[in-house]
Amino acid sequence: MSALATPPTVSDGLRERIEALEHDLDAALKPYQEPSTRDLRNDAVSRKRRVTERDRWFERVRGEILTLARDDAWRDHALKVELLLTLEDLRAEIALDRDALDEGWKVRYAMKIMHVVVQAMLRQLDHAAIDDPAVAARLVAEELRNVEVREVARLLGATTKSVRNWRSGAVEQIKRNPDRITLIGQLVYELRNSMTGHGILFWFDRSREQFEGRTPRELIDADVTGAAEKLLPLARGGRAQLDV
Repeated sequence: MSALATPPTVSDGLRERIEALEHDLDAALKPYQEPSTRDLRNDAVSRKRRVTERDRWFERVRGEILTLARDDAWRDHALKVELLLTLEDLRAEIALDRDALDEGWKVRYAMKIMHVVVQAMLRQLDHAAIDDPAVAARLVAEELRNVEVREVARLLGATTKSVRNWRSGAVEQIKRNPDRITLIGQLVYELRNSMTGHGILFWFDRSREQFEGRTPRELIDADVTGAAEKLLPLARGGRAQLDV
């Protein structure tokens, strides 16, 4: 995932630490090559090597997680609690897997849950950045770059001149409809990996039964704050419970 420009309150070092943890988990979750013969599986030297390598990996990951947990940016944050709980789950599964073969995939399942939490932490940093309307405007202009300028301007409540400037990277202080632009930036961020720019535009204009036939755009037009409560969980889909 590419990083967004982050506000001064979020250090580059924090993102780098979380990305390093994500990299460690990505590497550990790659297809596992089981020992090819029964003798190798039961060989004491091979077993010791597997156990030692995994223990070293776990201690490195544990250190990375504890460092993140102590960072003021995550103080009292629900995702920090989730991360520490997954660390304990992983430790417990490793303790039970004495041969370091993970034949029941329980260790890797615990890693996968941890990976989901780490990705949610990265999204949280990006959401903090998008709280700045200028960052949100630039994000929407870039992600909807193949959509007509007029349509993007209408969605954002901005002028076509502003959208053209944002597409060129010239984003100044947003004075017109900052809350609307911020919300749309948050929604586009959630939708961008599963839809094209035109698909995202259609998402805003598709009527929804849960909103009594109204479209997301109509909800935003009526009440930006109220629309955020309804639309962000919808855009996040199954990840909503981890985006706190």
